[in-house]
Amino acid sequence: MKEALPRYTACLKGLSGLPSEFDRRFWVSRVRALLAKVRADHQKWQAQAPSADLAAKLTTLALDVALKAAGMEPITPPPYPDVGISISPSGIIKPALLNYPSAEPGVISIPIEKFEGIARKVEDEIMKGTATPESEEDIPRLIYAAASQVQ
Repeated sequence: MKEALPRYTACLKGLSGLPSEFDRRFWVSRVRALLAKVRADHQKWQAQAPSADLAAKLTTLALDVALKAAGMEPITPPPYPDVGISISPSGIIKPALLNYPSAEPGVISIPIEKFEGIARKVEDEIMKGTATPESEEDIPRLIYAAASQVQ
């Protein structure tokens, strides 16, 4: 009996910790679902970048012709659209152009690779128990807080 008691109490402690681990794994799955959605949105924007670049170059060319005809200096073409992710303090995460700053104050714009790293960091914090979301809306806020520490 004395030999079985330590193993028995260790098993009971392990069982008592299972509900909190299930809860943490649930929230990690919600972070992964958000990451999958953001990746899909980013890929859509990335697929549209070449056509947007072509339209910008054609518009610039037309303006250059008009400016040259009027004897004015030509304008420089806009840079190729570099698509990244913007994270607002309110928790809105969406694709954005990294070349152009946001008009909203406090918005963080980062490349998708950096966003994925931040999401993994938030997952680790949730699994360690240092971050505990209480609702779906807390996850983007946790990501924003982690991104603002990295910036």
